[in-house]
Amino acid sequence: MIAFYKPYMEFTTNKTQQPGTQQREKITRQRRLAKSAPGHPQGRDREHTYEYIDKELKKIVGEQDFNTIKDLSVKDKQSIIDVASHINLANKMHQCFWIGNKKHNTIYTNPVYSKVSGYSLKECLGKRSDFCFDEESKKAVAKHHKLRTKGESSQYEATIIKKNGEMITVLVNGTPTENGGTIGIFTNMQLTDKLGRDDNKLLKLVGYKEFKIIKSTLKPKEQATIIKYRHSIRLANAMDHCFWIGNKHHKTIYTNTVYQETTGYSLEKCIRQPSDFCFDEESKRTITKHHKLRAVGIASKYEATYVTKQGKKIPVLVIGAPTDTGGTYGMHINLTQVKKHREQQRISEQIVRNSTEAIVILDKTHHIKIWNAGAMKIFGYKEKEVLGEKLSPLIVPKKLTEENKKIISEVEKKKFIHNFETKRHHKNGEKIDVSLSITKVTDSKGRSKGYLIIYNDITDRKKVNTELQKRFEAIQDAYKELGIQKRQADYMNEIADVATSEEKIDKVAKLIVSAVCMLTKCDGAILRLLEPKGRTLRLLSCLGVNHKWLDKSKITLENSLAEDAFKTGRPIIIQNIDASTKHQGIKLVKSHKFKTLILIPLMINGKFIGTLSIYATDPGKFRLIETEFLERFGKQCSLALHIKKK
Repeated sequence: MIAFYKPYMEFTTNKTQQPGTQQREKITRQRRLAKSAPGHPQGRDREHTYEYIDKELKKIVGEQDFNTIKDLSVKDKQSIIDVASHINLANKMHQCFWIGNKKHNTIYTNPVYSKVSGYSLKECLGKRSDFCFDEESKKAVAKHHKLRTKGESSQYEATIIKKNGEMITVLVNGTPTENGGTIGIFTNMQLTDKLGRDDNKLLKLVGYKEFKIIKSTLKPKEQATIIKYRHSIRLANAMDHCFWIGNKHHKTIYTNTVYQETTGYSLEKCIRQPSDFCFDEESKRTITKHHKLRAVGIASKYEATYVTKQGKKIPVLVIGAPTDTGGTYGMHINLTQVKKHREQQRISEQIVRNSTEAIVILDKTHHIKIWNAGAMKIFGYKEKEVLGEKLSPLIVPKKLTEENKKIISEVEKKKFIHNFETKRHHKNGEKIDVSLSITKVTDSKGRSKGYLIIYNDITDRKKVNTELQKRFEAIQDAYKELGIQKRQADYMNEIADVATSEEKIDKVAKLIVSAVCMLTKCDGAILRLLEPKGRTLRLLSCLGVNHKWLDKSKITLENSLAEDAFKTGRPIIIQNIDASTKHQGIKLVKSHKFKTLILIPLMINGKFIGTLSIYATDPGKFRLIETEFLERFGKQCSLALHIKKK
């Protein structure tokens, strides 16, 4: 996790100096230690965190090993927790596991390591990573440690000198950790040297524990079948999919670890069971049908349902194929998330298609992909008439072609445009006043996939506004103010609705920054929440800023603009923000050409929980914004976030 700390300043009689990195880290550690004391106001929260870490660590290493390492630092404990999956893998494969800190001193070894080396966990703690290796191996270890500092993994052979003086050759697979340390998984080479070629392949494929089970329960021909399809097994393991293989009688001869963890049945419980033993009744009928295809050498795929040992039902996609020995092997893909996504997508599509607002989705070449009922009502075209067509000149007047190009260009820069009022054509040629909002749609890698456009027919509203302007020009400002208040109330109500719904806090945060952008017409908005430790503000949501702002995901509270706003308890406005000495992202501010900042403190019962910052490139944009509204909006946002945090 990356945190950004505002440099602590050290004052001298002549000048102000910024301490070096080591000095800043020392100061930070001292302050953290002070706050971790039970007597400190934050001490109770920290004690709760430590209890949670110890609880998680105990689950991973067991009661006995936990008692040995319970006095490790919180950072070292967290390092062990972070590599829990590697520890579990090493234990299942009956391989040695070692992890060290950034100084390469041991912080944990698994029971297999102790059994192979002869050194207990207690004897290993604090020792150098190479303490039980021979001199030649120590040179290799030192060489590969240099690769770890560059973030590189590697593999090499080394020799362990056991506690009793015996020497044993191991294959070391080393990988760097996020905290600058290293983990290593060691394979006992002597064990593999004693085995035949096929047994060696089997051992490397399934691990020592399952190797013993297979050797003691399966016939040589069945073992050979597993080895033959080892590439399919490795593929399933790499993709985190379940794998099953059976003999010509459709009796189980092997299931991989993912299968066992998903169904709750160990390999011992699976072997010799019918292929459909953990499926529901409907799936069993489907499996029987597809077994007939295997008999004639045909592969197939179908959906089925696991019934786990605990009785839970899990949907899977079964991809089955016949083996050369007349049996079957299959890869089973867990469809739980896919099914959930499909349902969410189905609901979303229904909402879009039946919405009273005109919703149009374009691909990246600006061709229409979705045209909902609202669009048909406003523009008169049926969906089949417009799919695959371009909006211009279909509904965009010729005189507004250049304007439309500028809108698209603006969306490419800002990723969105909200409530832009313009004119469009009806099918019958009539011009319609519309308000449009466009959002650029991108994939997880930021690549453009198209555009989402929402149109509102404001023809009647425009006519009414024109008439009112002619008749009641004197009170035009009052009507504008009324409209603003209505929008403010609408957004506040929407925020309240989302806060009390089942939506996650991220949805509330996105709604808040979207609402404040819509209401204030600002150029950028940043929402941050105070971390539980109370020293940093974490970026929760943003709008109108580029991805570089995400690099500033955390800022310190101390000696910041946020702290100033918290002390006043009211929104603060800062002109010429690009010249501020307290702003912790001044380069980002300048790159966006922001000139004015309004910082709204988010508070509940006098307790500071976060900030909402809104920026404008033109100071004039904020002249008509009332402080009273900002305070009310801040309270509403604070309440919504507080509810979701609870």
